[in-house]
Amino acid sequence: EFLILPPSIKEGDTVHRMKDVAIMMKTMLLTVTIPVAFLNPIVDAFAVDVETTALKRLGKKSFIQKQDRGTLQEITAPDELKEIASSYSQRQPGSSSFFKGWQHWKMLAVESIRYDLSCNLPYPADKAKFENLFFRLGVAADMGEMPSFSDPGARSGYALEFVCRARNLADLYIDALNPSLVFPQNWVESMKESPMLAGNNSHNTRAYEMVSLGGGPGFDFVGSAMAASFATCTFGEKYESRAIQATVFDYEEGWGDLVEAMDISTRRVLQQSKLSCRWGGGCDITKSLDHPSNGGCLEAVSSTDLWTCQYCVAENAIRLRESNYIFFRELFRYAKEGSVFILTETHPRVWPEFYKLMKEHCPFMEIGFHKNGRQMLVRKSVDSGQKTPLISKKDLELVEKFESIGKCHERKLNSGWERQEKKNRQ
Repeated sequence: EFLILPPSIKEGDTVHRMKDVAIMMKTMLLTVTIPVAFLNPIVDAFAVDVETTALKRLGKKSFIQKQDRGTLQEITAPDELKEIASSYSQRQPGSSSFFKGWQHWKMLAVESIRYDLSCNLPYPADKAKFENLFFRLGVAADMGEMPSFSDPGARSGYALEFVCRARNLADLYIDALNPSLVFPQNWVESMKESPMLAGNNSHNTRAYEMVSLGGGPGFDFVGSAMAASFATCTFGEKYESRAIQATVFDYEEGWGDLVEAMDISTRRVLQQSKLSCRWGGGCDITKSLDHPSNGGCLEAVSSTDLWTCQYCVAENAIRLRESNYIFFRELFRYAKEGSVFILTETHPRVWPEFYKLMKEHCPFMEIGFHKNGRQMLVRKSVDSGQKTPLISKKDLELVEKFESIGKCHERKLNSGWERQEKKNRQ
């Protein structure tokens, strides 16, 4: 006798629990009784790969879809981008007209950089491979286990489709000028002095150094470069702006050529000679900063002004907990005084653990949140005698709220919930 794969399971699907298969088998019209001991090896054979073949299909607004269909919008030339930004120079920074101008310019700049990158890719984008990666990124955030970025075609698709991550960071810099928004006081002052906001640093002429952790293909550099370019054109030309030197570290070594391509496209579109981005090599945020895989980060820790880590924490949550967050514990300890950190996630469930980490091991930090908790903003104090993290009452209440959200998510996972592929109704 033999069994066939139940019709509700397709070859290539991920099966996380053998009992799920067993339950589905019981519903089939089988004329024989199968002992559990016999069923288990059969279930093992059906549970194909941990890496699902499911897809998250691209919508009509997708750059790849528009490119395939020949419906891309008209791209703004570099000279015109500069003229548009300069035309806003009479607007008061922080005013509604200023922010309106920023939103318009930002969208034009993003599309110009993305189009230039599409002509500059080291590997062509593979739509199907990226759609699979897109789905697995959601599963990674749910389960706390990092997906693979090993496929070059999927990486190129990611670089083209997720430029929104550069926009989000650029918005954060410009939001620091908004008087209606509340930020951690010392953190926001550090941002206003940075070249991203054309800060007057005549007393400090060295390059502003930023490190992007898990930052392939260079979105954090793009966001910083856009904010710096806009600020310089609109209200910073009276100052000699500092150069920005960005370094990208990532677990996936394959990002190196895409980081180089992103640097070339960004500088070509924005026409800013003082902006640069380089590939720094491998990095593993689940290991000690002293580990050989983190040699580049350790070398940069004493001089870096800004550390960004976007969308890397949730998908590494399990291994980060197992390591007791040793990488970030040591990074916060070794980082220079006055350095700032921006951590971004799709959800705020992970921030209570970071707050606990700082409370117990790094009391010299200032903490705040932005965008409903999606961005955690941190600054290392220059006061070595600080005994407890600085955090507002409002942000402390948010930590408690995020903790409750995390417990709800854990209950959902324990009940058997899993992310499902949407049906293709085309």
